[in-house]
Amino acid sequence: MVVIGVCGLPAGGKSTVAKKLERLGAARVDADAIAQGVLEWPAVIDRVLRQFGAAVLGPDGKIDRPRLGEIVFGDDESAQIALRCLESIIHPETRAEIARQVELAWAESRPAVLLDIPLLFEGGWDVWCDEVWFVDTPRSLVVESARNRGWDLTTLDRRIARQMATAEKRRLSTRIIPNRGSLEDLNSQIQAWWSASIGPVSTAATGDSAPS
Repeated sequence: MVVIGVCGLPAGGKSTVAKKLERLGAARVDADAIAQGVLEWPAVIDRVLRQFGAAVLGPDGKIDRPRLGEIVFGDDESAQIALRCLESIIHPETRAEIARQVELAWAESRPAVLLDIPLLFEGGWDVWCDEVWFVDTPRSLVVESARNRGWDLTTLDRRIARQMATAEKRRLSTRIIPNRGSLEDLNSQIQAWWSASIGPVSTAATGDSAPS
């Protein structure tokens, strides 16, 4: 089983690459989805409420994510401290679930597993990977994609600033995937690698949607 990590800029096309690999047969381990699920566990909710107070509890009994985001995402020192506190609650549970899903993919004899983790290098996940792919996307396309998500430039740049320098991620990666906005070109690169490293690509696996 080949373990692939995907990294790049926020809104830079990582999800498009991840979805394509998943269609080809890779088991996708989505850290964001796992973390969101962890935040709904009763024991985790209790710890978050003890740390941040009842103001972050929504009327449905779940954590109010936008309200929590207002507390932990910011440039001031208090927000950075709050974020570290939240990460100390969520990250251990998230890491355990990621490990469980990788083990499950191995047990199922999946040909590949994809680690879709935003802070791949920063979290030390690259040591789990046989290959790390850097999705190399021009700033102009990143800005366009971010705006389509409803982010302003301040939000985008804040997310970029939280990550390792782009040049360093590119240097540490084993494979560079140029993304110039052409879905056809992006998919052909992924399919060529799959055919060479895993095996033939089935016709059913080639249906695709626009990059994101």
